[in-house]
Amino acid sequence: MPGYWSAVRRWLATASAVAVQMLTAAAVVAGALWIAVAPGNQTLQLPASVMAGTTLEGVRPSETGDVDPRLAAAVDALLARRGKAMRTNNLALFLRDVGPELRAEQRRLFANMRAIGMAVTYRRAEPWDDNQAMQRFGPATGTFRVSMRYQLLGTRLPEAATDVGYTFTVRSGRLYLVDDNDLNERLGAGRMPWDFGPIKVIRRPGATVIVAAGEGGLGERIAADTVQVAKRVRKLWPRRLQQPVIVAMTDRRVLTGMPPTLDGEEPAVVEPMPSPAIDGRPVGGWVVVKPDSRQLFDRVELAHALVHLLPVRLGDEAPRWLAEGLAEYAGNQQLVLAGRKVKVAEKLSVVSKQALGELTALPADDAFSGANSTDSYDISWLAVDHLIKEVGTRPVTDFYLQVARRGYSPSIRERLLEERTGFTEQDLVESLRSLAG
Repeated sequence: MPGYWSAVRRWLATASAVAVQMLTAAAVVAGALWIAVAPGNQTLQLPASVMAGTTLEGVRPSETGDVDPRLAAAVDALLARRGKAMRTNNLALFLRDVGPELRAEQRRLFANMRAIGMAVTYRRAEPWDDNQAMQRFGPATGTFRVSMRYQLLGTRLPEAATDVGYTFTVRSGRLYLVDDNDLNERLGAGRMPWDFGPIKVIRRPGATVIVAAGEGGLGERIAADTVQVAKRVRKLWPRRLQQPVIVAMTDRRVLTGMPPTLDGEEPAVVEPMPSPAIDGRPVGGWVVVKPDSRQLFDRVELAHALVHLLPVRLGDEAPRWLAEGLAEYAGNQQLVLAGRKVKVAEKLSVVSKQALGELTALPADDAFSGANSTDSYDISWLAVDHLIKEVGTRPVTDFYLQVARRGYSPSIRERLLEERTGFTEQDLVESLRSLAG
């Protein structure tokens, strides 16, 4: 799945460029809240009640930007209370610092995050220029990018992070959170599963499925399928597959902030869970079933998607014919297990006759979308299926692991393929062509 991590890097670079627009020295008049350090003899008066609250261990004022330390402490204390409220299942504490206009939305957010099962902390980052917020809520208003650090409990996945834009204002001497979507477009924020609701969460040993409320039956079916299909995928790659987290919701905006891992029209895509580290390298991934595909999403498509989940941990530099071929192979194995071995054999025969006779090279990485994409998927499946029949599963998956992690130049990749399987790419093409009859 070449380009997966590089696409994330490009997205992060773009987001960083946008962040240059952040507020650097905007003062608020009318004697209330300063976003930057007040010049001269002007001072910022924040009452003790605004500063109250325990700041969690490890939560410290950000060194990004010139923010008055008193304001920084007030915002950090508010964010710390939100994290504590999640840990202790304390809705009242979660809503304590939320303005009335945002309470209903935040109440639903709290319920969704608790349903998913999350440990959450919030870290203040840089302030952003947000004139619209000041017009809406008054001059004593400021907006910050906030890094929301979350861990999905029970999945063994490390801590991940997503950005949110929080707008704060002072009312009657207290700091309130009054908006949480002012930066959604600029940050690509507000598109996580818990941002849309209400939701239904189905947990099984080894699988989590998130669907819209009222679609519990669909979630139960996908969860049962995921448990079984994941076992088959783990037979190909022992201990390599993360616990799958499947999102099958009706809203098309869910998890659309990051670049797609692959082009094409597959019924499910893998979206990364970036780490809190500065490079945002993924610690895991979401399997997102497209809204139009939810009801017909079957074990074949699920197996394909779970194989595409592997590069989140293993690397994404394998040639796409190999990544797609393994995914198609796993999907067709589900048909065999369902008693449809004859259908797979018939498909193999038809594809061999139609696609292999004039084959001169394995599909290029950019050949999996457009008019001829079906042939590319089919040829990739035949290539992997043929390799596995000739040399067994282990050499093929070992080759995948090696090139997925490091990529290598075409010449080195060719040598590694020959060392693992006894085939060069051209040998494989010629052998496949002989199957056309």
